[in-house]
Amino acid sequence: MTRFLPGASAAAPPRPDDVCLAVAERRLVVAVGPDGAWRFPTVGEIGGTPEAVPLGTLDGVPVWGTNVPSTVDAPYETHSWPSVAARLAEPLAALAGRALQVMTWRRTHRYCGACAQELADVPDEHARRCADCELFVPMQLSPAVLTLVRRGTDEILLVRHTYGPTALWALVAGFVEAGESLEEAVHREVAEEVGLAIDGVTYVASQPWAMSGPGVLLAGFTASCTDAAAEPTVDGRELAEAAWFRLDALPESLPPKFSLSRWLIDADERAYVSGRR
Repeated sequence: MTRFLPGASAAAPPRPDDVCLAVAERRLVVAVGPDGAWRFPTVGEIGGTPEAVPLGTLDGVPVWGTNVPSTVDAPYETHSWPSVAARLAEPLAALAGRALQVMTWRRTHRYCGACAQELADVPDEHARRCADCELFVPMQLSPAVLTLVRRGTDEILLVRHTYGPTALWALVAGFVEAGESLEEAVHREVAEEVGLAIDGVTYVASQPWAMSGPGVLLAGFTASCTDAAAEPTVDGRELAEAAWFRLDALPESLPPKFSLSRWLIDADERAYVSGRR
């Protein structure tokens, strides 16, 4: 079984056979075999890594990240993280997400926000420090919540956004505000986006989410609508539509199977079908 262990340090410099996660702007480089199968290239195949960033180990083999130009030649291709996550099983999808987030953060955090001097890497950490004013800049995490809201035992709330993949029916979600707990964020986001009051907020699982930017960490919750007759309302700015769906009549356009949103939806559907809801 393939196992990825994240890390920010390495015992030795990159070797030609080490795994290399190359990021071309917001896309990942994959090597395509004669049979069409995808894999991550090696350091030697990439042609060396002027910017070799340790990401951890994959089955004991060091994994490095690097930024490369936006164009690559066959047999290499660049693909978005959702495409890679849909094609490669865990933990390769998680590794790809980590590489994308770390390398994007490095590319967009080169200069000190206080004095504009170029930042220097902090050894053995995904962090940088300013040599002039000593500002410490770690790779920040951006927590976000998503919530599966239930009405009774047989319905869940799904929403469609006005941006992104607008055809998908997804869960209510949003970023956590400063000074706010995860549970408070759940109540606020549900109230702001669909105008519903909820209770029974319960944490389920979390997932790093490279599609929304560097350092995004999703925390998934379930909750119950306090009013069995309540209907959602949307303002048309962030959400185009919101509706209750029976668990035995869910729409086809749901989030991808590798997403935390889909895990929550599928778990509720299975529980309903088996009679545990």
